[in-house]
Amino acid sequence: MDTATQWALLLGVMTLASWIAGGLAAVLGNGELSQHRQRAVDYLTIGLNGVGFVSAVAMGAILVI
Repeated sequence: MDTATQWALLLGVMTLASWIAGGLAAVLGNGELSQHRQRAVDYLTIGLNGVGFVSAVAMGAILVI
């Protein structure tokens, strides 16, 4: 396996893990929380989904190049 494939696999795993964690945080954050905790859960969900999107784009770029 060449280096590009290894990087693509690593980024793919990172994408999947961050999207799963973001979904889990969104589901667990639907309960009755204080306003500060709800805002923190929202930021965490957005951040994890953003990291997943960036990882997916980077993975695609590595595979194309």
